[in-house]
Amino acid sequence: MPRPHELRDHPFQQTIYHRLTEAVASGRSPVKDFLALHLGDTLLDLPAEMNSPLEEENWDARWSRYGDPQGEIELRRRLVEKLQIVNGIPVSGPEELQLSFGATGGLHLIMRRLLDPGDEILTLSPYWAILRVVAKTAERKLVEVPFFDRVNAVSDEELPGLIEPYLSEKTRAIYFNTPNNPSGVALRPGQIKALAKFAAGNDLWIIADEAYEDFLWADFKHVCIASLPEAFERSVSVFSYSKSYAAAGLRLGYVAAPAGTIAALNPGQVGVGYEVNRPAQAAGLRGLARREAIIPRLRAQYLQGLQAAEENLDLPYLAPQGSYFLFLDLRDRWAGLGEEEKLERMLEAGVSLSPGEHFGHDYDGWARFCYTCEEPDRIAEAARRVSRL
Repeated sequence: MPRPHELRDHPFQQTIYHRLTEAVASGRSPVKDFLALHLGDTLLDLPAEMNSPLEEENWDARWSRYGDPQGEIELRRRLVEKLQIVNGIPVSGPEELQLSFGATGGLHLIMRRLLDPGDEILTLSPYWAILRVVAKTAERKLVEVPFFDRVNAVSDEELPGLIEPYLSEKTRAIYFNTPNNPSGVALRPGQIKALAKFAAGNDLWIIADEAYEDFLWADFKHVCIASLPEAFERSVSVFSYSKSYAAAGLRLGYVAAPAGTIAALNPGQVGVGYEVNRPAQAAGLRGLARREAIIPRLRAQYLQGLQAAEENLDLPYLAPQGSYFLFLDLRDRWAGLGEEEKLERMLEAGVSLSPGEHFGHDYDGWARFCYTCEEPDRIAEAARRVSRL
């Protein structure tokens, strides 16, 4: 590790997202009405229901005091009910839940507390780009498995064949996110069962990223892998308020797992911040109580964005089954281009996308298009600009 003097002039590590944001802000694009779709964000404000107290609330006396580092008991009890009824996960009580600083914090807890340095995580890709940062800070190794762009071309019985070549004696876990960011592909129930069987056969932890659980557009049911009897004991399921409630600013997530697993995670939460801030938990409790009013409204808005994108895109992309995204195939247009050249082309076109190589080394030439961060008419215009890239 570096000594203090060695970091005196250490530069901030800029990602493509920083560079795109700065380029747009500095006016480098000749297009005045620039459309920034490179972040997986929402155009919606925090739902009003999350600012309105419930009748039975009694938080005022507790704002100034320390609480339960596992999370406030009222919220965990309601989350247990939601997990049982909506997700079919057989959690037995609030002891099988840990609140975290967003899903990001939950994933970091899992890597730090359940895995050792150098342990390998089979990572079904393309995958959420920030997972790389999480794994690096946790000193765990992601092993990328090209998957979501080819899983629907094989049978459920053949699915393990996509993953087995990447197994090693250091493999300890498998990570996947469905509906998937960035591809928009969602795994079918039979595919989920095949993954559960694969994990059990190789004695692996299952790290299930359920961030987009409420945004499935396909004609099949979303199945949480932890709802399968053979998978619950080895599953660590991570959920996020950022997506389901358009509440990324709250930094509120939660992890569901057997009680012993949660007991192993909890000291990690204590060590990095003790308890998730209580105002966020209060908002989370309100949102959960009014879930049936909030989620359908978000779904309807986002589906309008998806429709606007599909009606105006004139290039190939993976069939959208869920999440916030379309995964565009620009390989015939971006072949051989470096990151800076791609950035310049986007600035010239007046629209920004997330280059595919940030979601896995097999996806150079692809790009992620977010259709939930602008009004539908602006998404339609963005799709037309992208088609002219």
